[in-house]
Amino acid sequence: MNIIVLVVVFFFMLFLKSSSLAPLSNPNFSPSISLGFILIFAFLVGKIINRLKLPQITGFILAGIFCGPYILKFLSIGDVENLQLLDGLALSLIALTAGGEMRIAQLRKNMKAIFSILIFQTIIIIAGFVILGLLGRSFFPFFSEKTIAQGFALSILLGSLATATSPSTTIAVITETNAKGKYTDLILSTAVIKDFFVIAIFALSLSLSKFLAVSDKAFEAGVMTMVLREVGGSILLGSLVGLGIVLYLKFINREKAVFILGVAFFTYQISHSLGLHPLMICLVAGFLVENFSSRGDSLIQAIEKVSVPIYVVFFAISGASLNLEALRRSWVLALIFVVWRGVLKFSGTYVGAKIAKEDPGFQKRSWAGFISQAGVALGMAVIVERAFPEWGGEFKALVLAIIAINQVIGPVLLQRLLFKVDEAGKKQIDK
Repeated sequence: MNIIVLVVVFFFMLFLKSSSLAPLSNPNFSPSISLGFILIFAFLVGKIINRLKLPQITGFILAGIFCGPYILKFLSIGDVENLQLLDGLALSLIALTAGGEMRIAQLRKNMKAIFSILIFQTIIIIAGFVILGLLGRSFFPFFSEKTIAQGFALSILLGSLATATSPSTTIAVITETNAKGKYTDLILSTAVIKDFFVIAIFALSLSLSKFLAVSDKAFEAGVMTMVLREVGGSILLGSLVGLGIVLYLKFINREKAVFILGVAFFTYQISHSLGLHPLMICLVAGFLVENFSSRGDSLIQAIEKVSVPIYVVFFAISGASLNLEALRRSWVLALIFVVWRGVLKFSGTYVGAKIAKEDPGFQKRSWAGFISQAGVALGMAVIVERAFPEWGGEFKALVLAIIAINQVIGPVLLQRLLFKVDEAGKKQIDK
């Protein structure tokens, strides 16, 4: 039945796209029309993909790619940019959920493993990309056209971006599979904490790269001061937001879903006005509600009531925003880097888990939970493009191609892992 409805929606979308009807062809109506049909189309594709035992969000992403500006062109580049207004809402809800799922008792129990994996992944991945960049200069035109100093800077930046894992995708897959257990807790906690660690590493890498690539550029120690200010401000604002949520759920406790949506919108908008990190703000807020009040379950239930359509649109627009032209130009090099990144992820996770004395099964399997990439890596690629106008555009195109591949295969690998270790569905059973 879903397939029949999907076919009907698809052909109606084609009709709208080619229709000369004035109200529907008016560009001012395009984003709202696109939003409605993308929501339906992506949801149905997700359901069908799920029957193939693949994550629904993979279906959402594929639907977005298919309807985006490079294939069906139902969505224009302008439509994608307009609909990305919903990204902030989705990211805020995802971060609130992540914070609400992080319990102090679990963090204490897993702290050694989390930081061991995080540190060794970072060291091994950055070192691995530096080695590949220096030894492979003659094979990759992307490197051979640069000076040795520029090639070294490029390698450091690629390594920094390669360490990033998408917490939003990780949370979405875990939520969809109702997973619960040791692998789930460690992968989720590491992915969320790593996001902020990666931002600091990237700031240092960017400063070092500027120093290496431009001989008259002084080392920018002030970058770290800015990072510390942003992190401190985000933690403070997140604490205030968390306190506000606790007070509302304790004394008012009505229309919780509407209230949470309002908080998500407010948090994302004010964070940009103040130059803070919206993910960190909502993560701290959710963490405080869960661990320092009795309202954690109420928070998660309120989010679950409104999250499904928002997540559908978020991941569909993420798919539509992937630059397939960049992937076409750079797919061979991007594929090499994706495979190399996977090897380094496995090595870093294995070494970190072994030093933390995790069991052999976890040492060998858990790397599959750290492959997906999205917002943070993309944002860092944009920063590099602006910082190095001579070759930043080429760098961004390559990173976009790498992200496109990782964002499609990452959710599949994580879902397969959760089923293989028998943690999928455990949360539902516990309830």
